[in-house]
Amino acid sequence: MDEIMNSRSQSQEVFERVWARVMGSAAPQTAAQPQPEPVSQPAPEAQPVMAPQTMVAPPQRPHPAPPRPQPQPKTCCLRQQVLDSLEQWQLARLLSRRAGKQSRQMSNVAAQLHQQAKQLSAAYFLQSGVRYWPVAQLTAPRMTTYVGGLRQLYQRNQALTQEFQTCRAKAGSPDLMQLYGQLAQEGVKRAALLRQLLEQTGM
Repeated sequence: MDEIMNSRSQSQEVFERVWARVMGSAAPQTAAQPQPEPVSQPAPEAQPVMAPQTMVAPPQRPHPAPPRPQPQPKTCCLRQQVLDSLEQWQLARLLSRRAGKQSRQMSNVAAQLHQQAKQLSAAYFLQSGVRYWPVAQLTAPRMTTYVGGLRQLYQRNQALTQEFQTCRAKAGSPDLMQLYGQLAQEGVKRAALLRQLLEQTGM
């Protein structure tokens, strides 16, 4: 019985030495105690990210707009119209010397054209402040016959009358509009007279 106990004791010692080599110094009967799991710490709350502040410039007061220049009355080629009227006046004077029985009527036409040139010159001075009366610039009109001169005067009168009607619609002042309206009406009457004189010549 003692031998059996000794044999078991030796076997137990051998087993313990082998186990100790394999598992370290811990005895086989001593089971490894489970390590307590570390207590997880709560994750820190994320702080809200502040958006970068943008500097807002204070609203600038708009600068007052410069006053708009007031439209000036349109002269509508007043300067050229003065010269055209004087040239027609000079042609009518030349025709009156060759008109014979129609001399008095042609003299009246010349007087009308001279007055027309004076009115346009005065209007030009009021608009520009410059006096314009280009009598010295006039040249002798080219005319072969009396009938040809009448035709030339009629055509030039018609063209200038049409220009007066156009300028009346574009005039920038009531006075200039009234003047152009008056000159246009007189031009229409003068055209009718020149046509009548031309018919009387028998061509």
